Amino acid sequence: MITLGLALAVAIPLLIRLMPMETRTHTIVLEAKRYGYSPSRIVVNRGDKIILKPTSLDVTHGFLLDGYPVEFIIKQKGINFLKYTWEDEQGRKHTDWDKVSEVEFVADKAGKFTFRCTQTCGSLHPFMTGELIVGPNTFYHLFISLSLWITFSLLLLFSGESILWFRGFRRINILARLPWLKALVKLRSFQFLVLFPSLIVFYLFLLSGLWGSPVGNRNIAIIFVWIAWWFVLKAILVPLGGRVWCMICPLPAPAEWLSRRTITAVRYIQKPFRGLHHRFTGLQKDWPKSLNNMWLQNFLFLVLISFGIILITRPIATAFLFLMILLTSLSLALIFRRRVFCLYLCPVGGFLGTYSMAGMTEIRVIDPEVCKKHKEKECYTGGRGGWACPWNQYPGKMTRNNYCGLCTECIKSCPKDNVSLFVRPFGSDRILKGYDEMFNVIIMLVVAIAFSITMLGPWGPIKTAANVTESRQVMPFLIYLASVWGSALLVFPGLFVLAAKASKALAGGSPDQREMILRLAYTLIPIGIFSWIAFSLPPVMINYNYILSVVSDPFGLGWNIFGTANYPFKPFLTEWIPLIQGVILLGGLYLGLTRGYLALKPLVDDPIARAKAMIPPSLFALLVVNVLAKLYMG
Repeated sequence: MITLGLALAVAIPLLIRLMPMETRTHTIVLEAKRYGYSPSRIVVNRGDKIILKPTSLDVTHGFLLDGYPVEFIIKQKGINFLKYTWEDEQGRKHTDWDKVSEVEFVADKAGKFTFRCTQTCGSLHPFMTGELIVGPNTFYHLFISLSLWITFSLLLLFSGESILWFRGFRRINILARLPWLKALVKLRSFQFLVLFPSLIVFYLFLLSGLWGSPVGNRNIAIIFVWIAWWFVLKAILVPLGGRVWCMICPLPAPAEWLSRRTITAVRYIQKPFRGLHHRFTGLQKDWPKSLNNMWLQNFLFLVLISFGIILITRPIATAFLFLMILLTSLSLALIFRRRVFCLYLCPVGGFLGTYSMAGMTEIRVIDPEVCKKHKEKECYTGGRGGWACPWNQYPGKMTRNNYCGLCTECIKSCPKDNVSLFVRPFGSDRILKGYDEMFNVIIMLVVAIAFSITMLGPWGPIKTAANVTESRQVMPFLIYLASVWGSALLVFPGLFVLAAKASKALAGGSPDQREMILRLAYTLIPIGIFSWIAFSLPPVMINYNYILSVVSDPFGLGWNIFGTANYPFKPFLTEWIPLIQGVILLGGLYLGLTRGYLALKPLVDDPIARAKAMIPPSLFALLVVNVLAKLYMG
C-alpha cells in the first residue's frame, strides 16, 4: 500500500502537468507602492504572454522576477527602464537600460516565482515582493501529494509496531572519543574563550545600531543579527547543538562576571552559604518558585514579535533591545542567584529551551549510580574546579535539555569525572512537563506562519499594518496583533487540544488527558524547527550580498574595508527556493510524526491503539505544513 501510494503521489501531479491548457495574453497594469505591488499575485498558465504596464504611486521602485530574465526600474507616470544585455564584437557582455512604457515576456516556466523591489524605497524595502504563479504548479502539487503519502505511510507503519525504524543511532560520548576536546572543556577559560569573539561582535552591533546608518540593509546590526545569525541559530545551532548558543551568548556574560566577581576563576568557600559553596555579589535571593516556568518567556516573546518587523528593520530598535537585555540581566544578577534572566525571562532562551529537546547535543552523567552514591554533589552546590550550576540543574537527575545552558561547569566541578558531552539522535527528549512548554511550542509555530505571511508574502496591507511606527495606522496594527495573539493563544492551542482529546478517545480513553496533550505536543517541535529553517532560508539566499557589503562598511558610513561594500544585488538560485522549502517542510513532517509516536509509546502500550491515537495530531501537523507550503509554494 505504501509503494502504491508513492506511485500515485508522483503520478497525479505529473498527469496534471500533461493536461492541455489554452494559452492567452494578459495585459496587467502593475502599480508599485510602499511596500507592495498591485496586483500582488499574478496567476497565468505556462505559455501565456504577459504584458506589464508598470507605474509607481510614490517613489522609485524596482522589479526583479525570479527565474526569468526580467528586470526593470519603475518610476511615476508609467516611465520605466528595462534592463537588457548585449554583446560587442569581442564577445564581451554589456548591460544597458531602455526607456519603456510596458514590458512583455512569455511565462514559459511553470511554478511559483517571486518578484521583488531592487531599489531601496524605505524601511521595509527587503520585504516588498509579489508573486507570479505559472500553472500547472507541479512542485506544489507534488508537495501536497507527498505530504499526504508520508502521513498515510507512517500511520500504517505505526500500526505495524515499526518503532525501531525511527530510533536513530545510539548516543556517543564525545569527550571520551576526543580526549583533546575533554582537556579543552575542562579548562577554566574554556567558556570565556568561546564567548569572547561573540562579545566583541555584540558591542560592534551595539555601536552600529546606535550610531551607524539608520537604513537597515546598510547596517551590520540588522543584516548579521536578523539574517545571518537568525538563520545559523535556527538551521544549524538548534538542530545540532540544542542550547549551544547559550554557551556563547554575550548578553548575560557581564552580569555573571559581576555576580561572581571574576571572569574565569572559581571563588570557592569551604562552608556552604545557603546550600552553595560560593558567595555572589548582591542580595543572593532565589527566584520565586511560582515563576519557575515559561509563562513569562511566552508573554515576552509575543510582545517582542508584536514589534518584530520594526526590530528587524530599525537598527536603533535592535540596539535598544540589546541594551534592555543587558541592563535587565545586570539588575537581576544583583538580586538573584544563578542565571534567572536566561532561565525565566529571555524570549530567545524560551524557544531554545523547548527546541533543544530535539537538539543532537546533550550534557548528561555517564553513570547515574555514581551520582546516587556521591553525597557532596559539587555539580549542583559548587566545587573547587567549577561553579554551582548557573542554570539550577542537578545533572544526576537531568533527563532533558530544556534548562541546561551547556556552560560545562558541571563537567569541571564533578570530582568523579562522571559528566560528559554526548551526541545523540535528533528528537531524543520527548516529554513536555507543563502547559507552559506546550504553549511555547505552539506560539513558535504560529509566529513562523505569521512572519511568513508578513515578511515573505506579497500582501502590502499586512506589512503596512505591522509597520505601525512608519504607517501611523493604529487600528490595522491592533487587528494585526489580535490576529497573531489570538491564533497563538486561542485558535491553534484550541484545535490542538481538540485533536488530543480525539486521540485519547481513539486510544481507548485510558491515558490521562493532560499527559496525552503534552506527549502529543512534542510532534510540533520538529515541525516548528523545520518551519523556521524554511522561513529563514530565503532572506539569506536573497540578501547575502548585504552581508558582504556590511562586512566592508559595518556602520554604513561609506567605508570599503574589504572591497565588498558595493557588491551587486544578485539573489542566489531564487527560483529553487520554493522547492527547497518544500523539501524542508516534508522533513519536518516526517520527524514530527515519528518523534511524536515515540513520545506516545510509554503512555499507550498497544501499537494499534497508539497508531489510532496518532491520527488526529498527524492530521493537525499535515494541515500546518500545508498552510506553510501554500505560503511558500502555492
